[in-house]
Amino acid sequence: MTATKSLRPVIKVLKDKCVNCHRCIMVCPAKMCNDGSGEIVDHHSDLCIGCGECISICSHGARVGIDNFDAFLEGLKNHEKVVAIVAPAVAASFDGKYLEVNGLLKSLGAKAVFDVSFGAELTVKSYLAYMKKANPKTVIAQPCPTLVSFIEMYRPELIPYLAPADSPMMHTMKMIKKFYPQYKDHKIVVLSPCYSKMREFDACGLGDYNLAFKSLQKYLDDKGETIEKYPAVDYDNPSAERAVLFSSPGGLMRTVQRYDADVNSKTRKIEGSPAIYHYLAHLSDAIKIGNAPVYKLVDCLNCHMGCNGGPATGNRGKHLDDVEYLVERRAQEMRKRYKPKGLRKFFGKNKIEKYLNDYWEEGLYSRSYTDRSDIFKKMVISPTQEQIEDVFRFMHKTGQDDILNCGACGYKSCEQMAVAIVNHLNKPENCRHYVEIQKRMQSEEEAKTMLNQAVDHALEEMNRNISGIGDLSAKIGEAAEYVLSSSSVIQQMVGNVMSIHTTLEHNAQTVLKLNETSADGKKLIGKIGKLIADVSTQAQILIEACDVIGGIADETNILGMNAAIEAAHAGEAVGKGFAVVAGEIRKLADNSGKQAVEISKSLKDVKVLIENSNETSLRAQEQFDTIMSLVGAVKNEAASIREAMDAQSSGGNQVVKSLEEINSLISSIKDESSDLLSSGQGIIQDIGSLKMM
Repeated sequence: MTATKSLRPVIKVLKDKCVNCHRCIMVCPAKMCNDGSGEIVDHHSDLCIGCGECISICSHGARVGIDNFDAFLEGLKNHEKVVAIVAPAVAASFDGKYLEVNGLLKSLGAKAVFDVSFGAELTVKSYLAYMKKANPKTVIAQPCPTLVSFIEMYRPELIPYLAPADSPMMHTMKMIKKFYPQYKDHKIVVLSPCYSKMREFDACGLGDYNLAFKSLQKYLDDKGETIEKYPAVDYDNPSAERAVLFSSPGGLMRTVQRYDADVNSKTRKIEGSPAIYHYLAHLSDAIKIGNAPVYKLVDCLNCHMGCNGGPATGNRGKHLDDVEYLVERRAQEMRKRYKPKGLRKFFGKNKIEKYLNDYWEEGLYSRSYTDRSDIFKKMVISPTQEQIEDVFRFMHKTGQDDILNCGACGYKSCEQMAVAIVNHLNKPENCRHYVEIQKRMQSEEEAKTMLNQAVDHALEEMNRNISGIGDLSAKIGEAAEYVLSSSSVIQQMVGNVMSIHTTLEHNAQTVLKLNETSADGKKLIGKIGKLIADVSTQAQILIEACDVIGGIADETNILGMNAAIEAAHAGEAVGKGFAVVAGEIRKLADNSGKQAVEISKSLKDVKVLIENSNETSLRAQEQFDTIMSLVGAVKNEAASIREAMDAQSSGGNQVVKSLEEINSLISSIKDESSDLLSSGQGIIQDIGSLKMM
């Protein structure tokens, strides 16, 4: 069967469990098989060597190995005929109950179970035959399919140094096909500590199911069983001797010691990542300059514990002695089984040699390899230095101090990370240095964004405030005008108050004079009243005098009448003169009586007038009393008004003074609001300029 260049997937990523921690890249010898360009770290099977380091390192269970256990069980249900081969590492697993594992496999349906340790014995024979025939500079052991994939993919220049012989498993499968014809139609089930064995199946065209030790143990756990339940059943092929050590580091070398006691000095024993990959990566260069090979045989394995700690076992993390003790115990049992007895130990060959000769055939176990480096070259370009520097610049690695080579990204160096980025197998966001710079820049950008938002908000608020200040300034101007107008009105009012105050002062003086005049008038009226009383008294006296005069006139008239009578009696001569006198006296008496009556009447009228005048005077006096009372009231009211007007005048002056201060203050506020408006506009320009920074 012709081997294909593409590699079968042996590891899968459980994307829902991946946390993008990059530990898988950190332990991966191939690096570029991982794709960290997305939210998780995926991987490309064609570039993966199947070492399983990522499975062990992932504490989240995101990387798991792929085997055929479920397909195997399904095949058994379909009545497939199968035989099983078991890797030597089985002794280090299942608590050393490796023969009970055979019982379990047969209970599942395996028609026969073969020990790969015997295939390892055949492998040593093939190696020695090749080395004897070809005498190569060095031989790189190839039991580990992971190392074979690494050389084929990444160091094809070492392919000529790979042992051109099959691995112990492939020796075993070819042995079955050649020497156990009864199983030629049976599928071969491989119980293995390694997931990458399936790639060897593809390369060599043999092998049907690869069962991981882990899967078999899980099968028991799911059933609630232990391996002790099953009977111990021996293998169906000859037992191995010291090749049962093949699963341990140096197992190949120790097996070769059976033929060459000095093999230790000719063998490079090396295992475990990264040591084995560093050695292989630089071996060809050492060979070119003549520093290598130092050793004839390179006994190498991918895993630190050898196959005993393969990724498909449950032994990783256990103490090395606890694991190898079980293998060493089995080796002692096998060597004891093959220990020569009697004379045979001096002259005969070890019995294992007879078995090996029976199952070994020249050319049967030959192996060739495929240069798969073109897959890598197609998938991963080798960037130019300019491309690397472009990536560095983008990742803010502008100086030597920025080339941290910290390994936080999972790669060995910043340059290796840059190669991955150029090939879209990773992204700058997975670089600690880049993230820190970006975080700082983002913080600055966020700060700038926040500043811009604050600036926008401030501008909005300032514009609103400026608008408000403008309106306020206009209103302040209007208020200033109102205050000035009010101040003028109030000043006029205060002037009027002062004028009223002056008028009231004059009125107060007038009222005071009126009060004094009224008092004088009252006194004068009093005097007039007294005079009228005196006149009335005198008039009464005159009336009485008139009455006396009237009486006198009456008496005079009587006297005249008597005189007339006497004159008549006296004769004409005497009597005539006397009569004339008597007539004049009577005439005088009549006139005096009439005049007395008229005077008495007039005096009575005068008296009535005087009495009326007296009453009027009394009423006038009473009116003057009322006037004086009213004048007093007016005087008191005027005094109150004067006090109020004094207070009003004082308050008005204070108001005027306050208005002057308010006017001054408003004027100042108006000026300051104008300054504030101007300053606010300046601030808006300054704030706006912040967005340009």
